[in-house]
Amino acid sequence: MQRTTIARALVGLTLSTAALSQTSCAEVLNQLRSGQGTGAMRPPDPPQVTVAAVRLTRAPRNEQIANYFCQRALNQSLGPLAGMVCQVFGPAPRPEDMQFQFTTDLDFRNPNQIPLPLVEILAAFTVFPAATGERNLGAVCLNLCQDPATCPPAQDACRSDQRDIRTMQDFAGAAVNFLVGVATGQNSLENLRIRTLAPGATTRAQVHLQLDPQAVLAVLEHVANGAVQQAQRGQQVRFDIPYRFEGTVWLRVENFGRFAATVPPFTGTWQLDQVARDAAQPAAQR
Repeated sequence: MQRTTIARALVGLTLSTAALSQTSCAEVLNQLRSGQGTGAMRPPDPPQVTVAAVRLTRAPRNEQIANYFCQRALNQSLGPLAGMVCQVFGPAPRPEDMQFQFTTDLDFRNPNQIPLPLVEILAAFTVFPAATGERNLGAVCLNLCQDPATCPPAQDACRSDQRDIRTMQDFAGAAVNFLVGVATGQNSLENLRIRTLAPGATTRAQVHLQLDPQAVLAVLEHVANGAVQQAQRGQQVRFDIPYRFEGTVWLRVENFGRFAATVPPFTGTWQLDQVARDAAQPAAQR
């Protein structure tokens, strides 16, 4: 009789093949017994998410930003001569020199004995968080499917009825295209491939993003007014950018549907010159 009851319970348990391969028979039975007397599994717990690092991987040098602001200040009065005056900071930067790209390392701890597939990530990023009245916030919803080039985001992407998480509606004031996925529009979308959190394990996923350089420089010009004036006078200057990263991740488990976990706010400061030196240094010397 007991064997028949166990068999029926296992037939009614609709886990994926991957989940069963990671979950022992005893664990399955324990999960069944944890239901509210109905024989059904309880919903999985959301993963614990922490931001391990926000690494600026590409940025202009201080001298390139100083040259940019120097020429902006002198173009109206000196015209073509502005470039000669601003050469104190080196050659004029090209558009591609002014890119801001960064990678966020997210650590997930899955407390469940079943795998949890990530389906969406809402990333929100603010430069100079203490500044008010600036267009310094960006938000982007990343669709994490096996082939992001052919599967458009669902209508409810990065949206939810859960009251304790943040959704795209909470970042309605974000500047359009201030923050985008690096892989958007490219042939290689490896950084947007699905990430499955292994049962009972800690997993690291990386999100590659970039900021609109003109928007960042506009905020920098307003907020770091003293540094910009130094650049306009041809003085050596240092540009540092404080930031805040936050967001939400969504997961989907068969028979339990879609649920979310919060990415807690993470703050720091980018030192642009150090990033530029690290990028220029040969790998063998790092």
